[in-house]
Amino acid sequence: MSDRRLLGFIWLVATLALWLVLRDLAQWALVSAGLPNQGLMGGSVPAAHLYGGIISVVTAVVCWKHPVVYAFCIETVQETRKVVWPTRQETRDHTIVVVITSFIFAFILWAFDQVWKKLFALILDLDA
Repeated sequence: MSDRRLLGFIWLVATLALWLVLRDLAQWALVSAGLPNQGLMGGSVPAAHLYGGIISVVTAVVCWKHPVVYAFCIETVQETRKVVWPTRQETRDHTIVVVITSFIFAFILWAFDQVWKKLFALILDLDA
């Protein structure tokens, strides 16, 4: 897949994600302002969905046409292609190390917590 095609797909997914966020934001803004979220375009599309869609598409087009943003995104895709991804075995081994390390530190924190709990119990009982 070419860099431009991959970037276009990523851009489409990002635009859809932005629409989901802006749709909810527009819904909140309409409710907060006391305006109705009535259906537009024959009543089938709520106003918040349409507003969020318009803003997300305009944002995507403006960013796509901006030469600095577009160049940055193309360079990012090209650099990502250079990444050497770990094998399945390496991923499994590293995951095991992380899980074991997490359990060890959880035990250490639990032990410190127990020591401090006993220490404060002794201190508070001596003052009483």
